[in-house]
Amino acid sequence: MKTLGFWAALAIAFLSGTAPARAEWVEARTHHFILVTDSDRAAARAFATRLEQFDAALRQLYGIPDNPDLHSRPVTIYALAPEQFFKVCRCPGVLGYYSRPLTGPRIIAISDPKADRRLKLGDLHSQALMLHEYSHHFMLTNFPGAYPYWYVEGFAEFNANVDFQEDGSIVLGYPANYRGSALLGGSSLPLRRLIAPEQFGYGENVNLNYGRAWLLTHYLMLRPQRAGQLDRYLAGIRAGQSSFVTAKEAFGDFAALDDELDAYMKGDLAPPLRIPAAAAAAEVRIRSLSAGEADLLELWLTMKDGVAKGYRKGFALKAERGARKHPDDAAAQVMAAEVSFMAERFAEAEAMADRALELEPKSDRAMLLKGRLAVQKALGAAPGDLAGWSEGREWFVRANRANPQSVEAFYRYFGSYAWAGAKAPGGAIQGLMRASVLAPESEQVAVSLALQKLREGEGRAARSLLIPLASAPHRPRDDNVAQKIIDQIDAGETKEAAAALLLLEAKVRGPY
Repeated sequence: MKTLGFWAALAIAFLSGTAPARAEWVEARTHHFILVTDSDRAAARAFATRLEQFDAALRQLYGIPDNPDLHSRPVTIYALAPEQFFKVCRCPGVLGYYSRPLTGPRIIAISDPKADRRLKLGDLHSQALMLHEYSHHFMLTNFPGAYPYWYVEGFAEFNANVDFQEDGSIVLGYPANYRGSALLGGSSLPLRRLIAPEQFGYGENVNLNYGRAWLLTHYLMLRPQRAGQLDRYLAGIRAGQSSFVTAKEAFGDFAALDDELDAYMKGDLAPPLRIPAAAAAAEVRIRSLSAGEADLLELWLTMKDGVAKGYRKGFALKAERGARKHPDDAAAQVMAAEVSFMAERFAEAEAMADRALELEPKSDRAMLLKGRLAVQKALGAAPGDLAGWSEGREWFVRANRANPQSVEAFYRYFGSYAWAGAKAPGGAIQGLMRASVLAPESEQVAVSLALQKLREGEGRAARSLLIPLASAPHRPRDDNVAQKIIDQIDAGETKEAAAALLLLEAKVRGPY
């Protein structure tokens, strides 16, 4: 979630420091993460090990068993030096963000170990930023249903402040001291506005919103006098109750809890939790990025992050020069081809995708791009000419054979029927349902499947798929399309809901 102002007050600390010398670009792969960073191998291995320890600690704390299905879709974390991060992000005031494209969830964030070493526990470390963003992903993929804004952010803030111990255990729940100035600055945020902003108004001080959400989560998680209340509140949310109603039932008098929180903030906080080390050590596989991958990474990430249409050709020309510089590097050819595709330089993209397949015949990324290029031809073909759609399907099937867990292959194969105005066969629908299992966080998959389910007369299933979208914390406040569609389904207005879903599907789908 790229949210301006999220870490804004602290960005200057990273910008003003001297960047440490960087080493080679390496990829460290574990069950749940792909870490891409320019550091030595030992540091990358230790970094990836800490990430796995954090995931294991969350699973212990919240009682979430590991799901092997999700091992095929780990979160990719691009840990960038500050100056490189701001080139990629072009977002002053932001130090990192989480996104969930079809290709796989990713976190792009500042990594500044030298600056981190100067800070204390509870200060804003680049580590805390990454763990905050991963906590969002952990919630999206492991907790069914939808959760209110305050808990989404309070959960992430509570989890992010940790200390990794030498024996593999983690101490979790340190105070978020970087929220202290907002919490103690004299402004107030009554509990009713934190719990139910849709009814009582959103707080405009983002730092205070996050701080108060952390404070409430910390208090409910660690103070014995409120034991069990958070679980009762979340159970009510999962049962479909409104945040305000279930909070009144679980927490009782809001004024009393507000007073308790104020006193807790100014007094002694509960001690953090120690989570024992996982039974098995994390398995970490390290490889160096090729010279072509390293050369193209910043350009590719910037384009993937989003570049205004008028500037895309310039990025594509640079990428194409990179591909010519590394003619025998399949990964570089694919990266450059994807950049050129986004710039609508389809002939150049196809040539590089073909070269990638010559070098690496099982490259599912190249196959997916070939399928998308075929779909572009179909879109420009005469009415009734379905050859491009058929060719695209063949490539998506090939990509699925090369990578049977490819969410994008399932999604685009289904789309090759739906977007062509044809009825999707059972196999395509089953593939989309499998994509939903593999990528529960994907908005594109959820919307497409919701539309399919609604057309099949399964309004309840469509509604369930839309609920997380309707309650996403960073959605537009005044244009909650998913909630409007849910309301139409509840009112029996199936045709209107399907029409609105069709428009939403086109919006979230992006380029074919």
